[in-house]
Amino acid sequence: MRPFPRPNTSLVRKANAPAVRFKPVMHLMAGDSLGLLADEPIEFEERVSFGPASNDNEPLSAARWMAGRLERVASAACAENLSHRPILVAAPMAALADPDTALLCDAAVRRTILCQQEFCLMFSDAAFAGDPADATDRVARLRRVGFRVGIDMRYSWQTPLSESLRILIDTIRIDAEALEESDDLIEVTQAAKASGILVVADHAGWRDGTFLEDLGVAGGVAPKSDA
Repeated sequence: MRPFPRPNTSLVRKANAPAVRFKPVMHLMAGDSLGLLADEPIEFEERVSFGPASNDNEPLSAARWMAGRLERVASAACAENLSHRPILVAAPMAALADPDTALLCDAAVRRTILCQQEFCLMFSDAAFAGDPADATDRVARLRRVGFRVGIDMRYSWQTPLSESLRILIDTIRIDAEALEESDDLIEVTQAAKASGILVVADHAGWRDGTFLEDLGVAGGVAPKSDA
């Protein structure tokens, strides 16, 4: 009888590898680390909505989904021995409105070896549409349990940075290429810098550090080299 072939260990490792991918966030002038950006292939809004999963008697809430994401990110960061902090983690728009997000995410992080302040939950600009006071209260709930909170303004930048919101927001993420086309975005980045909010940009180049710093942008997500 022919023996079973030995398993392809490289495929096994690949199959078991964490789905979370990390990108460095770097200071464009000093070259220092400003943390990490965690990416996953699937977002809450992209989950399959048909088949057996759709028959679940208790649909997965945005808060529970976000809690699971934080555990996955923490596990992946530890597995890869990544020590730079904070870790920017995309959060579903619905999670900001969910009253259970702070409680469940706090409990999830307590099951890991990381601390709440090591995460910055990045909500899209659209999540802050509506009542500014209500959005501020929701951010405050997350801050009270230790999380940093940021706004992803890569696609829109309509959130009014009220005085109360400015003291709660840690990071704003933008697209560097959009700065050339929008005076409104420049106004936002400069106001954020004046308020002590860290502004990081996608598609930023190392050679653009001085130009971007003048506009209020301090960091870049995996900055491009001059070559």
